[in-house]
Amino acid sequence: MWVGTHNETENLEEEEDRRNVRHRMKWKKGNRWKGSKGQVRYMTWRKNVFQLNKGKYGYQKYYVCVKCNKKRKTTRVLHAHHIYSWKKFPDKRYTMKNGVVLCIKCHNAFHRKYKFEALDKPNLLLEYLGDNKAVKDYINE
Repeated sequence: MWVGTHNETENLEEEEDRRNVRHRMKWKKGNRWKGSKGQVRYMTWRKNVFQLNKGKYGYQKYYVCVKCNKKRKTTRVLHAHHIYSWKKFPDKRYTMKNGVVLCIKCHNAFHRKYKFEALDKPNLLLEYLGDNKAVKDYINE
């Protein structure tokens, strides 16, 4: 018979609850992808945006925020942000060039500053980044 402390039992229960919540959130109705095919396409797009970012700055080990130039070895604190909105421009959703890498701080600051205006106006991202050449070239294509 297993005899554990009260804290060990609570920790096991909390861990199980976290796993259940993660599973429900992952597959809840209304997610931006309706099936696994859309999820795979999105994850592939995200991976490609990060790889393009790595190559663009000439680093082999680091991903770089295009706003503040913060370098990170993992994508954990970085976001792939769509230049042209996911919702308003479905034909550009999975285009590799339609993404930039922003750290969480810069990404949140962008959305706080421009709110829903940014959905219709990709030029606002260019304004926020301060005339980023790659973004400017993609918008003017």
